Amino acid sequence: MSWVEVDHLSVKAGAATLLSDVTLSIEAGTWCTIIGPNGAGKTTLVEAVAGLRRVASGSVQIAGQAIGDLNERERARLVSLVPQHPQVPAGMTVRDYVALGRVAYHGVLRAPNAGDHQVVESVLERLSLESFAQRDVATLSGGERQRMVLARALAQSTMVIVLDEPTTGLDLRHQMELLELLKTEVADCGLTIIATLHDLTLAGQFADRLVLLDQGVVVVDGPARDVVRSRELSEHYGMNLRVIDVDGSDVIVPVRH
Repeated sequence: MSWVEVDHLSVKAGAATLLSDVTLSIEAGTWCTIIGPNGAGKTTLVEAVAGLRRVASGSVQIAGQAIGDLNERERARLVSLVPQHPQVPAGMTVRDYVALGRVAYHGVLRAPNAGDHQVVESVLERLSLESFAQRDVATLSGGERQRMVLARALAQSTMVIVLDEPTTGLDLRHQMELLELLKTEVADCGLTIIATLHDLTLAGQFADRLVLLDQGVVVVDGPARDVVRSRELSEHYGMNLRVIDVDGSDVIVPVRH
């Protein structure tokens, strides 16, 4: 079943075309990662899927509902976003920050109910954040902060999560931990993930499907293993890339000319 439908989507900024005629159909319970060189339009695409970009033409539908026709609260019940540089207000506890994910359900002026509290506690437990729950968000390390931002997105209880470079600023161990957490959510909860990643090796290892974007156009779209081994990958990154099999996993290595 296709859960996310991107239909002939184009996005412009003034005279510049950021996305051109992008069409994607993403099935429920799959992980799709958008890759491509800088300026390819990756962030624009995921922001458009989350309803944060005005489109020039085309549409995005999630569960049969056109994102462009929904208000902010309605969108927040369908798709949650983990931005590359999230705004985290100081003076909040981790639990209160994660609970912001429930505002789409109880509204700003009403207090969360028992069900909202239960969702928040469940997410804190799944992401091993219980011991940090009462800490000020300003005291968290980079890895802890990223887990907290992901927890807020999961607390929205959407079936689609959009992530823009979720591993930015994290060391290797914390990158792997965060991506493993996401993979578990896909497997256990049927979550649909649309992400962008610069690290091609991690993109290929965790995603079911890769979409290579360049200059706002889809160049290759297919199973992760096929895309990382495609000739188009080196061509559109403008460099020699070698794929090495390490214990059954593809590792993408740039090679000097």
